[in-house]
Parts: sequence; structure tokens; C-alpha cells
Amino acid sequence: MKPDLHIVGAGLTGLTAAIEAAERGWRVTVAEAHSRPGGRARTLPAPYRANLGAHAIYVDGPWWAWLERRGLTPPIVAAPHQAGLVRAGGRLGPWPAELSQAIAALPAEAPAEESFRAWLLRHVDAKTAEAIVGVVFIFTFDHDPGRLSAAFVHQRLRRALAGGARYVTGGWSTLVDLLAERAAGLGARIHTRTRVSALPAGPTILATSLAAARRLTGDASLTWPSARMTTVDVGLRADGGPDWFRVIDVDHRIYAARYSLADPTLAPPGHELIQISAACAPGERKADAERRVRQLLDESWPGWRAAVQWYRSAVRTDCTGAIDLPGTTWHDRPAVGRGGGLTVATDQSAAPGLLAEVGISAAQLALQQLGETPRLAQAHVGV
Repeated sequence: MKPDLHIVGAGLTGLTAAIEAAERGWRVTVAEAHSRPGGRARTLPAPYRANLGAHAIYVDGPWWAWLERRGLTPPIVAAPHQAGLVRAGGRLGPWPAELSQAIAALPAEAPAEESFRAWLLRHVDAKTAEAIVGVVFIFTFDHDPGRLSAAFVHQRLRRALAGGARYVTGGWSTLVDLLAERAAGLGARIHTRTRVSALPAGPTILATSLAAARRLTGDASLTWPSARMTTVDVGLRADGGPDWFRVIDVDHRIYAARYSLADPTLAPPGHELIQISAACAPGERKADAERRVRQLLDESWPGWRAAVQWYRSAVRTDCTGAIDLPGTTWHDRPAVGRGGGLTVATDQSAAPGLLAEVGISAAQLALQQLGETPRLAQAHVGV
């Protein structure tokens, strides 16, 4: 039987859409270009189970509630209590208590039309403002979050510091497997190694990157700013290294975390897995970003180079969600509904949420816009 609905992309967004569509009675086919589902939420096989995409899931968000209602919540762990290190103003040391106090004292609301930096400077001194801007890199991945909409940044800052971030045990693939199994159990057909080169006929959800949706549709309006960053993943012998869980370099926009300290299954016994993100300024080369990362590790983990067992690095462009510039909000991003039964559900679509939650919200909006399935509509006529 021909499917009622085509979904292109079997990442978290595409799998969520497949489950919701199948629950509503759609016959669903999902096309995934890679050899397995997951998109950017894939995890490498052992010995170092490094995630390809962002690492945390927010348990205070709407998608976690969606998972709970379906019994799909994966096993999770919170960040360990080991102290973290922060570089601010050229000094590497414990998290400054005064920085937390300054963030807590900020007004509850910020304007969308003003830049975050300009808004901060009306409330704190310049040094504190730049430190807060550096912290914001952690969840925007942008090289200069101070240039972004104050409302966009401030809403995410308050939520990120509220403590809702958790890590999926075994890496993102644990959750992907749960979603793929549920989708298949509901009748959705997931075809891996299937690269779509033309739009399918009939109702379609493009659950891809915005760039891929633009290529498939030829619609030049499918564009929105995102970030560019270099990721560095390191597997190394523990060798009695320091006990920090994370290092945040607010001066140079780097975030490093020992995810194996939270979840020992990510690395072999006696070994550690560190995953690092470094924002790339416009035109900055990958080699220069990696140099900044290595310098930070030299200071925070002396001797780490001799303990390295595995290393990889990559530049990732436009794969960390949307960023809103002053005067814009999520409402201004590319619309989910494109007409003619075509919908675009990406992390940069016109939908609310934090990071990957945007794509999930967009998928749910897409299904609302597509309306009833043909089978349900025919059943209603028969009645």
C-alpha cells in the first residue's frame, strides 16, 4: 500500500514525527540517507561512544513530557558533582560566585529588538557582561552570542541554568533505538541508506537540515542563521588525571566535558571520553580552533597528550539549531507549512524550543497543518 505520508530524515525530529503520525492513523514511510537512524543524534560504537550531536536533553521541556507520556524516556544521568573550571578574564579557576549572582540579578525579561550585549551593559559592568556572553556560548554555539537578540539569549540562559540538563546513558543512540522501535511497532517503515533526490509525491515532512530542504525544494527562502564550530573528541587513559567534569572557557568560547565521568559506559575501564566544542569566528580555520582547544587542555589536564588513545575533530556548520538576531524571534524563521502538502521540520524552522526541541515542535506543527489522514477522512464520509 502506498504511504499516506513521506518523512525525509530519521533523526530525532523525523522519528518523533513518524510516531505521532502513525498514532494518528497515517501510513508512514521514513527515508534516511545513513546506514542507521539518528541523524545528528548518532553515537559511535565502542570503545569510545562519542555523540555526533549535542549531548544533553532537557527534562523540563515539552519533548521530555512527550516521551514520558509514551513510556519512551531513556535512562539518564545528571552531571556529576565534581568541580568545574572556568576561564574568565584570562584566569582559569573555579566558577566565580559573583558571576552566578550577576546572572541571577538580571531582569526576568529582555527585549527582542536589542542585542544581548547592549542589554547586559545596562545592568552590569563591561567585564561581567563579557563573561556572561561567554557562558551563553554553551547553548548557542555562536562565536559572539552578545550580538544575538536579548530575548532569545536570556530565555535560554535562564533555562540552561535551571538544572534541567541530563545525559542519555549509552549516548544518543539509546534514545534513537527506542524511538525507531516504537515507530516501527506502529507500522512506520524506515528505509535506511535511502538518499532522496527529489520531493516525494503526496504529503511530505522534510525532517532534514534546512540546507538539505533548500536543495530538495529549490526554495531559496529556506535559510536562517546558525553557528559554525569545531568539535574535538578525545579518548585517553585516565592516568590519575584531574577530577573536573567540565571546563568552560568564556574568553575563547570553548566547552569541554568528560562525559565518561557522568556515564562510564562511554569509554573502556580506566579511560575517559572528553568531547569539546569551540566556536569558530567567521573565516577562522579549523586548525586555529583546534590549537585553542589543545591549549585549554594543556592548562586544565597537564600530560593529557601522552595519554591520548583516540582523537577526532570536525567543523560543523549550521547544525546546532537556530539563532535569532536582534529584531527577530522564532516566528520569523522559515514557515513549517510550504503549501501543497509539503512541510519543513528542522531545528531552524518557525517553532519554539531550545536546540533540538525546535525540530520536534516543528514536526508537531507539520502534522497539525497536514490535517486528517485520507483513511480517517474516508471513514468519516462512510459514517
